[in-house]
Amino acid sequence: MTRIAERTVWVRKFLRHGTKIASLTPSSRWLCGAMCRDVDPTRPQAIVELGTGTGPLTQMVLERMHPESTFLSIEVDPDLHAIASARCPKADIANASVENLPDLLAERDIEHIDVCLSCLPIPSLPQKVNKVVFETWKRMNTTGTFTQITQVPWWYQTLYRRVFREVKFELVMMNPPPGGVYHCSHIYEDFFETHRLPGKQL
Repeated sequence: MTRIAERTVWVRKFLRHGTKIASLTPSSRWLCGAMCRDVDPTRPQAIVELGTGTGPLTQMVLERMHPESTFLSIEVDPDLHAIASARCPKADIANASVENLPDLLAERDIEHIDVCLSCLPIPSLPQKVNKVVFETWKRMNTTGTFTQITQVPWWYQTLYRRVFREVKFELVMMNPPPGGVYHCSHIYEDFFETHRLPGKQL
């Protein structure tokens, strides 16, 4: 499938599902580059991507990661999963919801996550989904970086600061439209007891 055809599918999904799709266009190479800040080509890592989309970030991770790294990507939409799988045939892309993240990790004997790359529309997801994501991250990494994509610069910074002690925003002007990345670390130990989860209540 050509990149134009991929974008056509993506835009159609966006118009149909709205905020369930994180952005109007797939991530540019500049935005993907910012997302890959902590992908280290010099050492093996366990890398997880949440929300594969059409696979631009998946492709860059494959190109940059250490040959012995473990990489799992997750995409719930079957059409986007098919596009990403054709684009990145060597990637392990699960056609599943991130609600199944613990089981998907267990099936692959992944006991620790070094890098989490989230392309999910966190503010628009149900709270129960976000609870799985953040609880899994808290259990499997206490010091690493949870990297979250955004195409609304700075708007959700307060949201992520409620979850993490350290949040650094990286603006990506070259992305159409301008976007950015939140590099988040040190999730609050008592977050789930003292703060309301981001996302929608159902």
